Amino acid sequence: MGKTSLLEAIAYLSVPRSFRGVRDYALVRWGERSFFLEARIVRLETPLTLTAYVEIDERGNTVKKVFKKDGRLLRTYQDVFNTFVVLSFSSKEHSFIDGPPSERRKFFDWALSLLDTEYYTHLAEYRKLLKEKRDFLHRGIDPTPINRLMVPHIDYLIDRRRRFVATLNAGVNYSFVPEGFNILYRPNVERGSRILELAKVEMERRIAAFGPHRDRYELLLKGKPVRYFASEGQKRRIHLGIVIFVRDLLEEKLQDPPVMVLDEPFVYLDREGMEGVVRSLKGQVFLSSTHRPPLSVEWHEVSML
Repeated sequence: MGKTSLLEAIAYLSVPRSFRGVRDYALVRWGERSFFLEARIVRLETPLTLTAYVEIDERGNTVKKVFKKDGRLLRTYQDVFNTFVVLSFSSKEHSFIDGPPSERRKFFDWALSLLDTEYYTHLAEYRKLLKEKRDFLHRGIDPTPINRLMVPHIDYLIDRRRRFVATLNAGVNYSFVPEGFNILYRPNVERGSRILELAKVEMERRIAAFGPHRDRYELLLKGKPVRYFASEGQKRRIHLGIVIFVRDLLEEKLQDPPVMVLDEPFVYLDREGMEGVVRSLKGQVFLSSTHRPPLSVEWHEVSML
């Protein structure tokens, strides 16, 4: 097993997908149709055993994912997240910065769901209604009754996302993060009641064109989009800064430090940048690097691979 595979296995037991953005079939050993993971952890001074079984079919599609805690089935991904919290970063993963808006929504929704259980409740209900709404639109049925149910959930999601971005902008100020970085939150609609006014437009298009599922998080550097104008090194520093700050927020909220998994975090960093990253780390960190880290900085519970 390579060092990246080991880190990926740790992270997969928390967020059931590859932190490199590849599909499950790419994680299965050549010639096999499944993989099995088992880990023994200590959470809030309580020992736990976590297992994951993933099976794919001959076309590479995932047909089964089973997660268990001490032999008991975990029925939702939220149960998985809450059991073992891992934050990951890989210099090989580009979708958070360069990918579509859905990649940034996915990360921030995950973080907010852990920080605020009410957020997760509103998000889950909104997604359930969105599925019903899409079915209505596909069949040519007026979605207004569903839109009315959506309004309070939309208002909560927009408000919480806006406040979260303000927190990030104030806190992601580590020495290694490029000066002039900030996040701009662009809600697809400014208030929940707006979708009631847009029902006719959606009926004409036959798609759910409006709502938080189309919100955008824009990463900016001195007012310009990071994905187009930042260097590769600046992109990685920004991504790493966001991950580390979210880790600090989660530790404060959960009263239990999340594990960090860092795959080649020092790529594109000079010695000063590496020292800034190391000083920002705390708790249990699994880190792989082909770059020699600065030894002048004190290390605590950091496992070097």
